[in-house]
Amino acid sequence: MVSDKLHGPDKKESELPSPLDPIPSRRKFFQSAATVVAGVVTLAATGTSVSKPQSVQKKKLGMVIDLERCVVCRACVVACKQENKTPPGMSYNPVLEEETGEYPHVKLQWFPRPCQHCDKPVCLEVCPYKAIKKREDGIVFIDPNVCRGTKACVKACPYKVPIFDEGEKYHEGTGVWNEVASPEMGLMEKPGKRVWVGKARKCTFCVHKQDKNGDYIDLPACVKTCMGKAIHFGDLGDPNGKCLAHGEGLQELLKTRKHMRLKEEEGTGPNVYYLT
Repeated sequence: MVSDKLHGPDKKESELPSPLDPIPSRRKFFQSAATVVAGVVTLAATGTSVSKPQSVQKKKLGMVIDLERCVVCRACVVACKQENKTPPGMSYNPVLEEETGEYPHVKLQWFPRPCQHCDKPVCLEVCPYKAIKKREDGIVFIDPNVCRGTKACVKACPYKVPIFDEGEKYHEGTGVWNEVASPEMGLMEKPGKRVWVGKARKCTFCVHKQDKNGDYIDLPACVKTCMGKAIHFGDLGDPNGKCLAHGEGLQELLKTRKHMRLKEEEGTGPNVYYLT
């Protein structure tokens, strides 16, 4: 049983780009890097809807994280932050640590903790404005055009996943970092006008890396960066589903290895499994 400690005005709001609108291609996003420095960010569209890609089939995207392969290097934490351009102190995928047992028999446990993208997400249920939605491929996301910053999801999530964006900035000496646009869900941002300020945000399994059919054209940042190849990612609902990064059979891993999920007693049906 894992303890509670580990679960641990240029435009009006209505004019913000919608996460239901087409999202940008990664190539065109990176081509826009030069314009970030100039103070303008332009992202091109591919025709993918964050809510429901054009022809995506029902999936159950999730992760199988091998704790024996995790070396606690936190490369996944850094990669996620770099990819999503999150503000100071905000991490979508922290590595949580906890000591168990009593001296001298003490053991250190650690868990990379992305959003669990639950079958029955509590955050979705408690949001009074229906800002949190679940896609057919299992990804749970927050629509910043609908979110009103009530923090209901922040308080309700048993995994402490949603984070309220207070609008904090990095030290001015960091130059353009405060002005770099986040590619999250394909939303466009203007320098200094972050669309998430005053709203809740979280891990989306890097959904902006999908194509118009809902297939990943690049791996989620944490999966791609894990030096220990500990993070397996793919369709957990497919009996023959393979890890998109390493090719292992996801169900085969779960059948042959001991595993657990965080706070299963909550009945949320988390889609992140930990091989122990």
